[in-house]
Amino acid sequence: MELYMGVEGIHRETHTSTIKIGRVLIKTTVTDKNSDMDCLVKAFLSNIKNRKKIIGLDTERAQRSSGDKNATVLLQLCDGDHCLIVQLPPCDERFPSLFNFLNLPDFTFVGVGIQNTLRKLESEFGLTCKNAFEVGPGTWRNLKVSADEKAWIHNIVLTHKPSSPVFDDWGAYLLNKDQITLAASNAHFAFRMGKLVLESEAV
Repeated sequence: MELYMGVEGIHRETHTSTIKIGRVLIKTTVTDKNSDMDCLVKAFLSNIKNRKKIIGLDTERAQRSSGDKNATVLLQLCDGDHCLIVQLPPCDERFPSLFNFLNLPDFTFVGVGIQNTLRKLESEFGLTCKNAFEVGPGTWRNLKVSADEKAWIHNIVLTHKPSSPVFDDWGAYLLNKDQITLAASNAHFAFRMGKLVLESEAV
């Protein structure tokens, strides 16, 4: 991703790639432009395969500069087919399409520790969410899922986030391929868990 000057100021070039997560291919877009967020929100809204209207939500945090407290630098959203990775700016910028999408009454945004995540998004960027659902370990106990799905959950839970320096600087101007893959995987995990939990509760 290279930098360019657009109508919204200095931005990174948008990067779109297909990420393989297990047996699933996720079209993943990394951007900091409102116009790209508009396009991805439209993709989320028009995904007829996501009948339950579930969106996995995750964030990554990093130091903005030496001595600063950790701040939210990435917001990831996933509907099982698409993933939007927003590189959040340190300045007081607003994201109208994201704000409106997060507050649609028909959609449920799911994540691990999502209430804490949303508190930080609101305090740092003014982003709120109408329907949030926790999919942390406490929601897994009574899941009515297949043996394959139980094995998938077990394998994911045993996989810790890498501690390699490759993953240290989430606030880097340009994310590397491994960072993009991990960020997309985290949001996809939230989506899959939300789908399993909500469908299990509906049975």
